[in-house]
Amino acid sequence: MSIYPKGSEWRKWDLHVHTPASVLRNEFGSDWDEYVTFLFKKAIENDISAIGITDYYLPEGYKKLKREYLENDSKLNTLFDSSEIDLIKKIKVFPNIEFRISKLVLGKEKDLSWNRKVNYHVILSDDIPIEKIESDFISQIKICFDASTGASVQKRPLTRDNLEDLGIRLINEHPPFSASGSEIFVGMLNASVDEDDLITILNGNSSFKDKYLLGLPCDEDLSEISWNSQGHNIRKNLIKQAHIIFSSNPNTKKFLLGGKDVSAFKKEFGSIKPCVWGSDAHSKDELFMPAKNRHTWIKADLTFDGLKSIVYDPSSRVAIQEFSPQQKSGYQTIERVRFIDNSPTKLFSEQWQPINPDLNTIIGGKSSGKSLFLYHIAKSINADEVNNKVRLSKSASYDDLNSINFEVEWSNGEISSLSDRLDTKPITYIPQLYINHLAEEDGKNQLNTLVKDILKQNERFKQFGEAQEKKIIGVSKTLVSKIDNLYELREKYALLTKDMEAFGTKSAVTGEIEKLKNDIALLREKSGFTEEEETAYKILSSRNSTLDKRLDILKQISDCSAQVASSADSYSEETFSGYLNKIISDVDIPNDSTYLNSLLNSLKIELDNVVSKFKNDILSRSESIPQSFLKINTQKIIVEEKLKPLLTKVKDKEILDLTDKNLKIEENKLRNIDEIEKKKKSIHKQGSECKDEIKQLYKDLVGYYKDYVTEISNPDYQFEEDIKISAEVAFNSDKFNEFVNSFDRRGNMHSLIGDLVKENGDFDFNIDCHAERIINIHSSFDSKSDIPAVRKGIEHIDLVKKLYTDCFYINFIVQYKDDDIVRMSPGKRGLVLLNLILHLSNSSHPILIDQPEDNLDNRTIYDQLNEFIRTRKVKRQIIMVTHNANLVVAADSECVIVANQAGQQANIENEEFKFEYYSGSLECSFEDISKAGALKSKGIRQHVCEILEGGVSAFKEREMKYGFKS
Repeated sequence: MSIYPKGSEWRKWDLHVHTPASVLRNEFGSDWDEYVTFLFKKAIENDISAIGITDYYLPEGYKKLKREYLENDSKLNTLFDSSEIDLIKKIKVFPNIEFRISKLVLGKEKDLSWNRKVNYHVILSDDIPIEKIESDFISQIKICFDASTGASVQKRPLTRDNLEDLGIRLINEHPPFSASGSEIFVGMLNASVDEDDLITILNGNSSFKDKYLLGLPCDEDLSEISWNSQGHNIRKNLIKQAHIIFSSNPNTKKFLLGGKDVSAFKKEFGSIKPCVWGSDAHSKDELFMPAKNRHTWIKADLTFDGLKSIVYDPSSRVAIQEFSPQQKSGYQTIERVRFIDNSPTKLFSEQWQPINPDLNTIIGGKSSGKSLFLYHIAKSINADEVNNKVRLSKSASYDDLNSINFEVEWSNGEISSLSDRLDTKPITYIPQLYINHLAEEDGKNQLNTLVKDILKQNERFKQFGEAQEKKIIGVSKTLVSKIDNLYELREKYALLTKDMEAFGTKSAVTGEIEKLKNDIALLREKSGFTEEEETAYKILSSRNSTLDKRLDILKQISDCSAQVASSADSYSEETFSGYLNKIISDVDIPNDSTYLNSLLNSLKIELDNVVSKFKNDILSRSESIPQSFLKINTQKIIVEEKLKPLLTKVKDKEILDLTDKNLKIEENKLRNIDEIEKKKKSIHKQGSECKDEIKQLYKDLVGYYKDYVTEISNPDYQFEEDIKISAEVAFNSDKFNEFVNSFDRRGNMHSLIGDLVKENGDFDFNIDCHAERIINIHSSFDSKSDIPAVRKGIEHIDLVKKLYTDCFYINFIVQYKDDDIVRMSPGKRGLVLLNLILHLSNSSHPILIDQPEDNLDNRTIYDQLNEFIRTRKVKRQIIMVTHNANLVVAADSECVIVANQAGQQANIENEEFKFEYYSGSLECSFEDISKAGALKSKGIRQHVCEILEGGVSAFKEREMKYGFKS
């Protein structure tokens, strides 16, 4: 019995290859050595794994090939070298006997040649001795030999002699046949059998039970022919009887797989049918060269049971195309795994365990090492993924095996090791209870992340989501910056107010100025100023005051220029660094990229040049200030010289000087007060604008979340009919409580929070009015006196930042057949969640899952879960621990790994180690009593039936599903 530990794999089969013994058409010649040499060298060259050796009526070519060549090592050694013989021994050879049945092909006469009878193939297991085929099958078949008036047709056994006798009689009765060829040729040409007789013989002999397949060639496009003719029932019954159809027509294949309505097709035709194709080679040039390179690929062991698997799974086990259907990338599929056991007791074998690129199921009794095996595979690839999932689901870990290392070899040759935690690759690991955790309240974050990852498989949504997230992050940062700016303005405003208080009130200063001016006027009046002198004095005094103001302005300009130049210089490095970092975060290229650094260095140089040019412009503008100072001071000297003669007339000169000095002091105070008022007015305006900007930014933040939700409603993002995804903006109350808890909650919280809080104390979140509520709360700080006290040590700015922080998240709503996931039963919820996980089909890394059937009833698993898995395994390698037979059989597991711990399972003893693993395909079926008690004493089918409850029923249901009755 051949064992294939990697399970079912895609291989190229050609089930229709003739030999020199094919009497009706032989272009190989009569040299069998030459034929056999060419046959196998061409098979090796074309990577053919199985051949159906085909002859008409009599399996003489198959018999000669088996007896005189394949079972004759000395003969093979004369034709092939040792490496070729090794490859030939791996090629499976089956007998394919081609008959003509008595039913005729109906059509237009001009389209019909001499071969009007329907061809019929019987493919037999290579386990049946050729003598048994000849004695118990071929010789039991009757051919129509002769007839006479009023009597039944005379029939004779199908033997070479009787075929020759038929040829002799027909040539004598119809001389034109003599030109056709030999007696045996004419006999075979005209012989016919009844297909019902063939089936009766095969079913009546236990030697052929489950060891034959009936094949019906079909050159027509069955989807196009008319099924309304008199031949409808004959044609239909032939198809219903056949296990397989020989056809490479894509439309015929679709038709036989049920087309658009599988149920209706099964009702009419009994079952869906697999199509196979071959080269139908009658010459060397035709060997393994089917028309249009339509090769037959079968995913199965190289056994007859493997071939039969295409009947159980016609849609997934066989393909007709040029290249192998297995197209998974080598870096995304695991090739094999192994334990490296450094413990003194040697718990594990260090033999490599092959892993199939499609679905692998790990079965075994309780505590047999199934989950342990899966855990070590996952942790060797990505320890962080495993630790995170185990922590979230509170599942078991197996980290106590300190002396155990584990290696995973990928199909591209790379190795992942348990001991190398730094070298990780992406996988999806689903431990026990993880799906339950997702369905619970504290699993909401993981569920949201899962749905988001699925949506991001759509490139349009991915681009939108990434852009939207950048907007949200950007506006949140800007909000913080604006709040900082607002409080900087408030601090400046407070400082200016304090400075202004040092000068006194504006009304007091203005009153003092008026009083001093009146005092000066009285002094002038007492001094006897003429009217002209009074006028001159007022003009010169006013002029002097104006020049003082101009000097003040020039000084402000000079100070401002110096401050701006200094600030531009000191802040440029920090500002440019932040600017460049934002650019880096936006581009999809490594930060150490030479090209990116080159661009950024160029930008930095340009920005530095701008600052340098700006400083030079300031310097240029300031160059005239010293000259202006000099000019004004010169004018002041002139004015003051003109005032001197007038001031000498004042009798009480000391009092005038003192009064004048006091006037200048008060006027200077007034100028400072006016200047501060202008600054305060400017800062107040900036503060108001800043508050408006903060409010608008917060509205923008809310808007970005609402846009996110709106985008998700796009039908393009829905991934299948029954499962619908929508979203809502949700409120993170814990985060918002950071703001609320900054107050003494014994106070009047409703006065502070208003409509945002319900009477029971819960938050009343409504995304449509939330921004306005937050803005109103901000206003409450300054306008209401009855709000609660702020807790000690909390600054006002921190309150505002907490108030305007991003307290939102996108909550995804998953509905299955219009039923919200939160209202589903645990079993149904688990099914939908698992489907979501498996829906990450654009992710092509392996998925490792431990007992997905938890909480699901058997019918649900058979009807739905196994279909999810069958669909996903096409694109992703799956390794799954399960106790459910349907997830092994109905999901058509390509490789079943049987785990056993010594002493845990009755009648199964390990050969050497405490934990042992044995693998193969579902079609691997045998019992070897010489190995009683060992894992290897029976096939995978037997293990599935014994270990898994319902295993026998699962196989029966699978066979009934596809109408396989032998």
